[in-house]
Amino acid sequence: MVAPSFFEKIAPYYDFLTRLFMMGTYNSTRERMLDEDTSQFTVLDLCCGTGYISNKIKAKKIVGFDRSDRMLSLNARTKRDNKVLIKGSVYHMPFAEAEFDRIYCSSASHEFGKFPQILDRCHQILKPGGKLVLFDIYQPQNPFLSLIMNTFVRYVVEHNIMWVHTKEEWHKILQKAGFRVEEMNVIRGLYIFIRAVRV
Repeated sequence: MVAPSFFEKIAPYYDFLTRLFMMGTYNSTRERMLDEDTSQFTVLDLCCGTGYISNKIKAKKIVGFDRSDRMLSLNARTKRDNKVLIKGSVYHMPFAEAEFDRIYCSSASHEFGKFPQILDRCHQILKPGGKLVLFDIYQPQNPFLSLIMNTFVRYVVEHNIMWVHTKEEWHKILQKAGFRVEEMNVIRGLYIFIRAVRV
């Protein structure tokens, strides 16, 4: 896991860097993540950062959860009556069982070596039939793209602190946590989009 101080430093440039990181999919991926009527839902924006999801989604209640004070401060600049921002660790989420209809996690899962443990907790705080919607880098099967992921992305972008999974590994991790994969697609050979249902 990258030190919290790293995100404090890059917070002012985070949106710009994320646009670069997502290689032209910044808006289209968000539209895909939010492609349903969530207006009556209580949603969790996990590792919400500056508000990629929490400042755009339509929902009855939005909870943005992150460990970075500066990221949350930037997120808070967008005022919404239905949005609550909470600082904390994803390994100790202070939420009730079956509290959320949806959990969104964008460009963050690779930061956590124990993400399966986080998924277990997500399963607890989702309502039965609730969904996890996730976008992140993944472990490509293509040799050339795998080389890019495990050299440039790993050492230059992520400072050798990242955990990425193949599609097969994601299926196993999600199933073990009690999710049924509804949708799993590779985007531009380097990213993965997942929609999974709590069963």
